[in-house]
Amino acid sequence: MLYCQLAKLSCIFLWKGSDINPDNDIYTKKLCMSELVVQHSKFQNSHYFDAGSGKVNSSFGFIIKGSVRIKTMGRSLTIPTGSLFYIPEGIRYNSVWRGEPDIEFYSLHIVSKLPDASTAQTYSLARLDSLSNPETEARIAEIYRLFATGERLCMVRAIGLYYLLYADILPCLTPDAPPKYNLSLLAALDYIDKNYKAEFGVDELAQHCCVSESQLYHLFRNELDLTPIQYRNELRIEKAAGSLRTTSDSIDKIAEDCGFNSSALFRRTFRKVTGMSPSEYRSIQHS
Repeated sequence: MLYCQLAKLSCIFLWKGSDINPDNDIYTKKLCMSELVVQHSKFQNSHYFDAGSGKVNSSFGFIIKGSVRIKTMGRSLTIPTGSLFYIPEGIRYNSVWRGEPDIEFYSLHIVSKLPDASTAQTYSLARLDSLSNPETEARIAEIYRLFATGERLCMVRAIGLYYLLYADILPCLTPDAPPKYNLSLLAALDYIDKNYKAEFGVDELAQHCCVSESQLYHLFRNELDLTPIQYRNELRIEKAAGSLRTTSDSIDKIAEDCGFNSSALFRRTFRKVTGMSPSEYRSIQHS
């Protein structure tokens, strides 16, 4: 069951300075936050979210109940109850939420349209332990409460509180740097991405990448915290989840199209990865 409330504001700030020299030159500084969405979400038992095509905005989240595991190409991050976390814009990831049975969290989604956005500093996916406390939860809850009123003065106050919170968060973020992967690992990932439907063993994959099986296992474990077969299975599930969202194909057909040789195996693997059955996932996406 999904319960979700949104408080949303579109705003653009233009800050113009006055004369700064006798020639009357004008200094202009643009601060643009085109949209801030504050969200309060509740689920039960489990929830799976796939942003395989890339996240369209940056977000902060605070988990009130439950936990989430966020998986990207380069890492797996587990975030427990009572934690603040950051997800950068553009990242490809999927997340598996678990509750006992409840899941509840706040999220703040920020869309910025700056003239120099292509050169703006970006930051890495992170769990912000130093700010994972009841005070931060209360600050985000107050931002949400003010936005939800819909009153102009309350929304202005909420924006001010958001920037104060962001000023505390910013020093805790790590500047992003392009990941550097081993060439053999990149070759293995490329092979799996192109042949995820096929049945092949780690020995065949290792031979293709000109490394030993043990070396390949080490590369996957060290860089992705997965085995090669786990990576292939999760890629299959990512593709299957997309088909469940966007097509009316039967579950048996989706299983076959994604490389599973039996519907039962597909259903077991899907539940293991996402925490729910394919039917449950499709029902939630279409509700």
